Amino acid sequence: MVTMNESELGRVLLTHRGVQWIIGTKDDPYALLVRAAGDDPHRLGELIRERGPLYRSSAEAWVTAHHEVAAAALADPRLSVRHPDADAPAVQDEGEQREPMPWEVPALREILPFGEAFLTAGRADCERVRDLLEPLLGAKALERRRPAAEQALRRALAGAGSGLDLRTEVADPFAAGIVRELLGVPEEDHDRFAALCRGAAGLLDATVCSPHLRTARELIASVEGMRALLTDLIALRRERPGDDLVSALLAATHEDEVRSVCTLLALVGTDLSATLFCDAVAELLDRPAQWRALCEDPGLAAAVVEETLRHAPPVRLVPLYALEDLDLAGTPVPAGGQVVVAVEAAGRDSAVHAEPAAFDPARERTGEPLVFAEGLPTSLPAPTARFLAEAGLRALAAEAPGLRPAGPVLRRLRSGVTGAVIELPVAR
Repeated sequence: MVTMNESELGRVLLTHRGVQWIIGTKDDPYALLVRAAGDDPHRLGELIRERGPLYRSSAEAWVTAHHEVAAAALADPRLSVRHPDADAPAVQDEGEQREPMPWEVPALREILPFGEAFLTAGRADCERVRDLLEPLLGAKALERRRPAAEQALRRALAGAGSGLDLRTEVADPFAAGIVRELLGVPEEDHDRFAALCRGAAGLLDATVCSPHLRTARELIASVEGMRALLTDLIALRRERPGDDLVSALLAATHEDEVRSVCTLLALVGTDLSATLFCDAVAELLDRPAQWRALCEDPGLAAAVVEETLRHAPPVRLVPLYALEDLDLAGTPVPAGGQVVVAVEAAGRDSAVHAEPAAFDPARERTGEPLVFAEGLPTSLPAPTARFLAEAGLRALAAEAPGLRPAGPVLRRLRSGVTGAVIELPVAR
């Protein structure tokens, strides 16, 4: 990561936002989606799909919202979230270092701590870590935690009033609490863990949308803080192993990878889990008959989660880089070129889904949702996010069947990747 003082960091972030804003004036739907300035993202997704299976955006990326092409790109081993330059050998500077020109600015991946949170890991590393996590976060392992998870949601709900913000008062403490228990964070660090998770909200969005300086500073501080917390936890678990993820991973891989993977699960995993849960609730409350159906039959929760992953996924854009020259949908993409999968828009492709704009948990499934494609970093917290959203829905329906909207849903600014809910006012 390039080290910068505050003035330099602010200048680079402002330059990125300025470029994104200017490109958005050209009516390029992907550029407008990245600009995240209030345009209807669903309409922009339709416009992306109308541009063809894979179109060249003025934002210097090939973009697709076609389900078939999206699935192929997400599964292609020649495409990775890890930029090929990340593994290039360092060039030895034999002369005086040249001052960069004013228009030369580093990429976001070079100035923000994505690597420290495992967000730039290649496919091979993600698949290897997924295999390590399977016994710990697989369906059977998580199912044993269902009663405790549902009880945790009830506790969070009990601590809130009759009128509440479901995101900050219930979803965030619920998700952070469960992930904290999975990692084995000691009780004395519980409040610190929760604060760091809150401070890192927006980390995934910053991989595409340049944040403001204040947000960037908080993201950097939160990643550094979580890594420090985990460093202490790793030292503790080396001496006194427990029944937790950190102890199990320490027995299987090296310490730095344990720290990075657990930073991903803590910071990105909690945000994705809370976002998925809130989006599912928001969709149901917009359709009172569907909310009543869930209250009458909590077994519908799994189908609600799967439909939310298609209709309003917590990861809506996935940028990938070509590791070599390749052809995708009949279009040549050179090595180093960026391919962006508009996951949410591809999930609404009428070529695959009947009435794609409708939220219908009862619809016939056509394979796995695109959102948590294997081989990508976001696939690692996926089992936890699914599990927490489902457990949370079951408990919420049982405890608050009279739940209803109490105001507009507010979403995070410049959240082109997650579209994350930041306020979900409800009454019960």
